[in-house]
Amino acid sequence: MMRARDFLSRLLGLVLVALLLAACAQAPKPRPVLSPEAKKEVQVQLEFAAESFYERLDRLNAVGYRLITANEPLCHQRGRVRKSLGLTADYFNKRDHKDWTPSLCKMWGVDENTIVVIGLIEGGPAAKAGVQRGDVIQAVSGRVYDLSGKRVLVTRQMDELAAKGPVTLKLLRAGNPVSVTIPTATDVCDSSFAVLMGDSVNAFADGKNVFASYGIMNLFPKDEDLAVVLGHELAHNILGHVRKDGNGKNVPSTPEKETDADAVGLYFAARAGFDITNAPSVWRRMAAQNPAHIRGGAVHPSSASRFVDLEAVKNEILQRQAAGLPLIPRPRVVPGE
Repeated sequence: MMRARDFLSRLLGLVLVALLLAACAQAPKPRPVLSPEAKKEVQVQLEFAAESFYERLDRLNAVGYRLITANEPLCHQRGRVRKSLGLTADYFNKRDHKDWTPSLCKMWGVDENTIVVIGLIEGGPAAKAGVQRGDVIQAVSGRVYDLSGKRVLVTRQMDELAAKGPVTLKLLRAGNPVSVTIPTATDVCDSSFAVLMGDSVNAFADGKNVFASYGIMNLFPKDEDLAVVLGHELAHNILGHVRKDGNGKNVPSTPEKETDADAVGLYFAARAGFDITNAPSVWRRMAAQNPAHIRGGAVHPSSASRFVDLEAVKNEILQRQAAGLPLIPRPRVVPGE
């Protein structure tokens, strides 16, 4: 049995360690106190930031939707397809949007805890049926969402309903009730697109989604260049490159997978009607942005090699287009591969 003196000695030692750790830990700095004028300006700047975000989201969805519709036959071969209504919906509350909620509600002219159509693909099923940006969704095929619990992925659930048949939306438009039935959804590759705030030049895939940062969208202001980036990430999803280990962590990619995704992604961009003439130069732009990419590493090939390889794939595609041959990136995308 431990003696009282030994016990006190150990206890004091533990207390001393705890005090030292607490002293080393930096206390979070409080937010600066803002003047009333500055507080008003905070809301103005949040409104500007929200508008900027939705501009980027519209662009990302427009380019992405072209990719996932034009390449649905290739995705179908690998069993990676879904239905899409061509709209994005979200709801605003302080739990999920924190400081943004007042600005978002003001921007869309809605109250808190309201589902709003924030994105609409021109020529998509929802737009053709008469849905409009800013419509408030009150019910989906008779279903009224409970917004008091955990976050509801409204867009995904509506697309899942569309796989079963027509979807009827009960909407409020400028305060007036409207009912819209979307008879059929579009078959698309099983990937969605999301914007990441921040200037870091980054894009990645998680198996079901493609993420693109402000930084990479700013670096590539031309849609045909952005399509090369998004096509690459979409290829990762469709080729099944994104895998998890036994602990649920993503398995690192390999240079071989990155090279395949480059090639298939360029085919995806060409099939979607994007001009790929200058596509390989994407890697020169990336190298200029981050010279560390020039020589590559254990996961990614060098940007120099990627430029050379993509130039060869580009010429292959252009030759097939000139000859009237189908743009099928065999043997990379085939059933059961």
